Amino acid sequence: MKNFVEFFAGVGLVREGLEQDEWQCLFANDLSPDKRETYIENFGDRDFHLDDVWNIADNVELVPDDTFLYTASFPCTDLSVAGNRAGLAGIHSGTLNAIFEIISQKEAINKKPKMVLLENVKGFLTSHKGEDIINTVRLFSELGYYVDIVELDASYFTPQSRQRLFIIAVEEELAQQVMLIKDNNAVLDNWWSSFERYPQLRSEKLKNVILKSDNLNWGIFDFNFNREINNKLEELIESDIPRASELWWNEERKEKLYQQMSEAHKEKLHSNIDNDELSYGTVYRRMRKGKSTAEYRTDGIAGCLRTPKGGSSKQILIQAGKGSWSVRLLTPREYARLQGVRDSFKLPSNINKGLFAMGDAVCVPVIRFLSENILTPIFNHWQEKNQ
Repeated sequence: MKNFVEFFAGVGLVREGLEQDEWQCLFANDLSPDKRETYIENFGDRDFHLDDVWNIADNVELVPDDTFLYTASFPCTDLSVAGNRAGLAGIHSGTLNAIFEIISQKEAINKKPKMVLLENVKGFLTSHKGEDIINTVRLFSELGYYVDIVELDASYFTPQSRQRLFIIAVEEELAQQVMLIKDNNAVLDNWWSSFERYPQLRSEKLKNVILKSDNLNWGIFDFNFNREINNKLEELIESDIPRASELWWNEERKEKLYQQMSEAHKEKLHSNIDNDELSYGTVYRRMRKGKSTAEYRTDGIAGCLRTPKGGSSKQILIQAGKGSWSVRLLTPREYARLQGVRDSFKLPSNINKGLFAMGDAVCVPVIRFLSENILTPIFNHWQEKNQ
């Protein structure tokens, strides 16, 4: 059976992507009661276990033994540029160590998963000058896995700039059959040429990490990637929100936003106002030299969604054209669409909870792409060999 368990499950968007490729979830875990509520609304309560992942590690029998794949979208708080960069020593991102503890205990009874998929921000590559990612691959190597790392931007799938790192580990015996293994003793090794085949998937930063740790178990998956950037933001906008809706900002609030723009961004806005057709752009507030600035983006791609812990982290929408402009926040449903989530997916009724649920999640079609091109082919190979 093509099955998996998911740690740091959130509202279930990894599951959403995997189920589209016919994977079956056996067990899900998260610490957040709010996320659990949304998860159960969409997937039922049979599989979800609300608890700290360290408590799961202390009761590892809760995790089904015969599981092919583990997934973990562990907290990015200590790895992101917006965080404190404490890395895996941080209280949040350090919970990844609980996953390794669970795998280690499963290995002791010969029940470790054949594959593990980790997801996090691209800052993981540079956290502590690359040492955090190297230590992660070292732990996988010590547990008998080979590792590939794929850098994927959600903008190839939905109109959202969201760069994420996917670490995919495969049990050694299986890896030898399905991966191109890095051999440091080979004189003529085509490994690096395969690595460089798609620069948008494997960066120079990743190459530098591997060069610093080429004694570890590195491998590569061979798959095609010929996707174009999705810059169709206007297709995801809820265009039927009435002008009288309180979601639209008043003139005072609009003016404050306008004054936070640079002159170049103001000019861009005026140009769009003068157009005969309506256009949509997003604004994200950032601190620049100690001052809050409003950055206006009009390339048809939204900025990276984040959790709304403060007003500045909520993404703003500007509709401009036909001589006027209007402003509001992106809605939870628009957040969901930017994450590739179906409109029938049930969101929290509370707006902030809805934004949090989607801002702190994965892009569904990215997960499906990885499943169809890496996870499922490997499962199918393993199943054929073990029938």
